[in-house]
Amino acid sequence: MTLEQTGGVNLNKLIKKIKDRYPDYNFDIPPAPDRTHKAPYLCKDNKIFYEDMEGNVFCGNRYKKQDNNNPYKWEYTVCHALVTSANEKQIITDNQEEMF
Repeated sequence: MTLEQTGGVNLNKLIKKIKDRYPDYNFDIPPAPDRTHKAPYLCKDNKIFYEDMEGNVFCGNRYKKQDNNNPYKWEYTVCHALVTSANEKQIITDNQEEMF
């Protein structure tokens, strides 16, 4: 469902403003998933993963993210990096079936 289908006066103004600011960007194509780990020193020993409805596997490692302005302020955040996509997962299982 795109934003244009939902309607609304304020929403139409926002869509027009965004399209004026970024005329060359196609918002109908979703961005590629992020594959970079936010805390690679912790993610290398990670055993926590989660899977979405499409079958993609993501890193679920939790780490402390420090604030840039205040060195004493931090918050827990999750990595959410894509580890294996559904297509890669299917290729791996097909290769394993061929081996046995």
